[in-house]
Amino acid sequence: MFATAYKFIRFEKSKSTGILLGIIISIYLIGLELGIFFYLTTLIGGVINNAKPEYSQVFVVNRLTNNANILSPFDKRWVNQLRSIEGIDDAHGMVMANVSVRFDNGESSPAIIIGSEYPELAAGPSESLLNSGSTNNLFLHGTVSTDFYDNKTFGYDVKQGTSFEISGKNVTVGATTKNAKGFSSPMLYTTDATARYYSGFSEDAVNAVIVTVKDESKIDEVIERINTVAPDLRAWRSEELKNATVINVMTANNMGMSFGTLVIFAIVSGFFIIGLTMYSATYDRIKDYGTLKAIGATGRHITLLVITQSFIYAVVGFAVSLLLLVGTKFGMAKAGLIINLSPQFLAFLFFVTLIIAVASSMFSIQKLKKVEPSSVFR
Repeated sequence: MFATAYKFIRFEKSKSTGILLGIIISIYLIGLELGIFFYLTTLIGGVINNAKPEYSQVFVVNRLTNNANILSPFDKRWVNQLRSIEGIDDAHGMVMANVSVRFDNGESSPAIIIGSEYPELAAGPSESLLNSGSTNNLFLHGTVSTDFYDNKTFGYDVKQGTSFEISGKNVTVGATTKNAKGFSSPMLYTTDATARYYSGFSEDAVNAVIVTVKDESKIDEVIERINTVAPDLRAWRSEELKNATVINVMTANNMGMSFGTLVIFAIVSGFFIIGLTMYSATYDRIKDYGTLKAIGATGRHITLLVITQSFIYAVVGFAVSLLLLVGTKFGMAKAGLIINLSPQFLAFLFFVTLIIAVASSMFSIQKLKKVEPSSVFR
C-alpha cells in the first residue's frame, strides 16, 4: 500500500510539492502561534511561576484580586495569624511594588521589586531559574536579582556585581536569573526589608501571603479554613491563581481571541489549500484509479490508498515543520522569547497535522467513489 501510494505522490511532483508546502506552512504557523501564546501565559503568570515551589502551595491575596500582577496591600499581621491555622506549615509575607531603575549610561526603565522573608525567599527566585550568583547573596542589604533577558529592556549589560540606582538609591546585583521574567516590567527579587527600603512600601502591609502546605491532600481544607477566618482575603491554589491571572489579562487585552483567530485561520486555510491541491492531483490521475478498480481494487482499497498518501504527506510535512520550529526556537531564544517544544506539544501538533491531511483527502475520496472502471476506456 505504501509503495503504491508513494508512486502516486512521485508521479505528481509539482502538486505533491504544493501539498507539502501547504502542510509545512500551516503547521509551522500553528506551532509558532501556540508556542508564543504559551510563552506569554508563562510571563503573565510570572509572579506565581517564579516563586519557590517548595513553599508556595497557596497564595492569599485581597478578596477582590484575580490578577497576581496587581496585588492590593493588606495588614501584615495576617502573616502570623495564618501560621496558627491547622494544616499550615508556614506563612511568608510578600511585598511587590513598582520602582524606577537608572544606570550609569543614563538609561532608565520601570521595574517591579518583589521581596519576601529571608532565608526562605518564598516569592522567589526559584533555584532552577538562577543563572549566576546565589539567593544567599540577596540577604545583603542593597542587593537584588535581575534577569539575563531583561538586559535589552534595561539597555545595559547587567551582570552579577553590577551597580545601578533604584529610585535614586544605589543597589548591587547579587544574582542573575534566566527567564524569571514578568509580563509588563522586569522583576527584581530581594528580601522584604530591601524591597520596602527601595519602594517606600509600608512596614505594616504586605501584598500577599505565601502559605506552605506540604501535605497536598490538606490544601483544599486549608483554603477553606483561611477563607472562613479571613473574609476580606481569599486563598488560592497557586495553579488556580496563575490560571485566573492569565484569563484576566488575556480577556482584558483580547490576546486570547487574537491568537485563537490566527490558529483557526491557519487550520482552515491549510485544510482548503491542501484539500483542493490533492483533489486536483487525484483528478489528473483519475484513469489510474479507474484502472485499479478495473483490475479488482475495491472502494475500500482506493480509500485507504488516498489516506495513505495523506499520511505520507503529513509525516514529511510535519518533519520539515519541526525543523523550522526548532530553528526558530533557537533564534528567538537569543532575544529572550522561549518557545517550549515539549513532547506533549509536539504530539498535539502531529495530531493536528494528521487531522488536516486526512480530512483534506476527503475531497479526493468523494470524487473517487464515483469513478467507474469503464472510465479507463474513455
